[in-house]
Amino acid sequence: MREQLISKIREIVSNEKFKMDAYFFCGFPSGTPNEKLLKACEKYLETVDNGQPDEEVTAGMIAELEAAAVAKSAAADNLVNNQDDIKEVLAHKELLFH
Repeated sequence: MREQLISKIREIVSNEKFKMDAYFFCGFPSGTPNEKLLKACEKYLETVDNGQPDEEVTAGMIAELEAAAVAKSAAADNLVNNQDDIKEVLAHKELLFH
């Protein structure tokens, strides 16, 4: 299950990078990228790839995921929407610390 959550986090990173590229380079209405969420997820994945996740980094990413989960998305955000992935990761967030 933990590997599935990490895969979901990688998908969130991929979607946020797409939003960033589409928004800034193409002017495509993909929604505003969440840079804080992107950075927090990338930092978490870096610690996971280097061994064991750091507790402080994990807590920071969870805080950003929770903030993104309650944020209201604009209509354009429907093109690339992370809400389902975010909710699934948060539902099992205790597994991210191990």
